[in-house]
Amino acid sequence: MKKKLSISFISASLVIMLMSTVSCTDMFDIMPKSAISSEQMYRNVYDADAAVIGIYGKFLNILDRYIILNELRADMADVTANADQYLVQLSTHSVTEDNPYADPKPWYEVILNCNDALKNFEIMREEHKLDESQYQQRFSDVMALRCWLYLQMGIQYGSIPYVTDPIENISDLDNETLFPKTGFTDLLNILITEMESLPYKIPYPAGSTLLTTIDTYNTEKIFINKNTLLGDLYLWRGDWTSAATTYREVHRIGQLPYTTPLPVGEQYYEYYMLAYTANLGGNYWINIFSQPFGERYSNYEIMWNIPFDKNFSPKNPFIDLFKTSGSYKIKPSDLAINKWNSQYRNDNGLLPGTPGDRRGINFSYKLVGGQPEINKFTYNYNPALPFETNSKIVLYRAATMFLRYAEAANHDGRHRIAYSFLNDGITASFDNNPGAGNSRDNTNNQQTYNELTRAWEVPPYYFDARCGDYPQYRNGWYRNIGVRSRVSTMNVRVDSTLYFNLTVIPRTYTNEPGLVTALENLIIEEASLETAFEGNRWGDLLRIALRRQTTEPNFLANKIGAKFDAAGSPDAGAIKARLADPANWYLPFKLK
Repeated sequence: MKKKLSISFISASLVIMLMSTVSCTDMFDIMPKSAISSEQMYRNVYDADAAVIGIYGKFLNILDRYIILNELRADMADVTANADQYLVQLSTHSVTEDNPYADPKPWYEVILNCNDALKNFEIMREEHKLDESQYQQRFSDVMALRCWLYLQMGIQYGSIPYVTDPIENISDLDNETLFPKTGFTDLLNILITEMESLPYKIPYPAGSTLLTTIDTYNTEKIFINKNTLLGDLYLWRGDWTSAATTYREVHRIGQLPYTTPLPVGEQYYEYYMLAYTANLGGNYWINIFSQPFGERYSNYEIMWNIPFDKNFSPKNPFIDLFKTSGSYKIKPSDLAINKWNSQYRNDNGLLPGTPGDRRGINFSYKLVGGQPEINKFTYNYNPALPFETNSKIVLYRAATMFLRYAEAANHDGRHRIAYSFLNDGITASFDNNPGAGNSRDNTNNQQTYNELTRAWEVPPYYFDARCGDYPQYRNGWYRNIGVRSRVSTMNVRVDSTLYFNLTVIPRTYTNEPGLVTALENLIIEEASLETAFEGNRWGDLLRIALRRQTTEPNFLANKIGAKFDAAGSPDAGAIKARLADPANWYLPFKLK
């Protein structure tokens, strides 16, 4: 029996362009069948490109599930009165086996497409249909996407079958005799090994046929960023230095010379470096989500995003889920709104600042008829123009990476660097004479140094943010301003008297483990304010909960319980009790 490749297309014109030897009539005849034999599909590099893009089209169909599971199970999103019982189950962590959102089958449908493509890419290389460079790029992309999918499944289910071959019957995955489950810890080790062995991890070079414009959309950033994924995997495993080193590989792209033969989108000086131009004064933060796919300035921060186009399936699913003009089933939690309202902006530079957070009302959420709506992926939707549904889903961006870099640096003893990226950046945090401006000798200033040895740091913790005129410096990180500062939000601080001996210079630690925990609490709280509703929150909370099982076993129960406390729900106590047992942190694994 010939193997079949089930494939979903981002758009008809995309596939027509890539599979140039297939007529338009033939292509539209094939599409409803959702099956193409490998002999027809894998003939040349353009067919291989079609397979890659087709997998991303299939992937786009499960991203509503990705957002729902990771946000509704966490603390920043809640159900409305319109939600069905299955969404309520997700929110209250009482999921039954018949819950359609808990069905692992849609994840495996994409994974099996990846498996089929990986197998056929190997064959194409052996048959010289792909040269080595073409093979490495396409193999690495699909393998990385599969690793991301498996990481997400580990986060949701804990133990899962790890399948690397095409299989005939997806329902066989329920049979543990045929497909034994792999625990989350072992899964992380497998995924790290897979990612470390990828032959290609950097952005695709100019001239690659993967880089093109289709239906006005540049494909450059629909592809997964491989080093951010590998860095995240190291972070989950607690390999702090490896995580930081891998994130620095992403930073390095932003520092490459303008003459480097990379796509034009890689050439902007501030790319991936969390600098000030695209976010000046905080007023432009929402541009990350509101501007069209590929718009230059919002694109500074975006590393991975995929468009929703009104002319092609799937339509933006969040309009119906989030909008009061739709089904309105999921909303910002009361806790989320309280968190943004409790922040202070430094509009006038004076303490305590102006109440509020520019990532809160009218940005991450808005009020419509007194009802709070999640706003990030529906910002431009107008109910009066119901067919104008173009949008994009942002899957990874600079702020996400910098907060995770800060998480790794904090555990690796670089607390001041972690504090810098959380708050106001390297330039301000490592300035021994703040306010002196550029009219001074900055030779020994504005660079990261080790808190204990007072020596300059070494990679992956050396950052040079010098900006001065005597002598003239404009080094790579001089525009970095930190996550909170770039939206004009006041710094958050730890109480130094609790963790340092302030009677000696340089300071020494009196309770460094306590400092690590205090700073990590600030980082994970900032992640809720910055990346709410983007599909990160449950994973962020679970990662910390797993790390603190012996020191703070109720971390996750208390975090999720706070959502119900803020809403005045009588279920708060029962939900906390349920989540006190780690066995209840995961969804039931049952194929529908």
